[in-house]
Amino acid sequence: MTEKKHKTPGRLTAHIISDLFSPLLAPTYGMAVAMWLTRLHYLPLGVRLWATLGVTFITAIIPVTAIALLIRAGKVSDTSISDPRQRTVPYLVSILCYIGAAVYINALKAPSWLVVFFVGAAVVSTLSMLINRKWKISAHTGGTGGLAAIIFWLALNGYIEFSPLAWVSAGFALVGIMAWSRLYLEHHTLMQVFAGATLAFAVEYGLIALLCPVL
Repeated sequence: MTEKKHKTPGRLTAHIISDLFSPLLAPTYGMAVAMWLTRLHYLPLGVRLWATLGVTFITAIIPVTAIALLIRAGKVSDTSISDPRQRTVPYLVSILCYIGAAVYINALKAPSWLVVFFVGAAVVSTLSMLINRKWKISAHTGGTGGLAAIIFWLALNGYIEFSPLAWVSAGFALVGIMAWSRLYLEHHTLMQVFAGATLAFAVEYGLIALLCPVL
């Protein structure tokens, strides 16, 4: 009966959404938004690709490798890290990677709002790690919430040059879709997905708005 449950189209769709918009890939999507939707799209294609792939390596490849090593060592039971007690080390790795991405992006002379985006991701991960000690908060909706925050800030301040309203709508829709997938898979409660998205959105938007005044 359980096996059949895992093969339903709904569960398959929920798994695809969770994997495709994993919190490990949210920084890459944020970088892509910056490189292709803002005035940074005037940069040479090679520069944009190099910068984006660098972020992918730091914030996705390194953490995935670390999680694989932890699974092999028996410190983590599965790739979803479903046991909250096993999440501390992966969170620490992610925090260091977000800080590394901020340093990398800053070295490339990126706009301050893009650097702060990665700093914000490190702050969100730190808060989520601390909350996770007492209560399971959704990192997946946190990833989409942070992505929605930077899209909203960019659109609000006129930085998105292509259909800003459509991209803002897509960003918020993605948060809702991710929340549905985590609830459908029964990995989180409604309050946990709401808390993850709200925390990430508030921290990311608040930090960028505070530290990056629009000139």
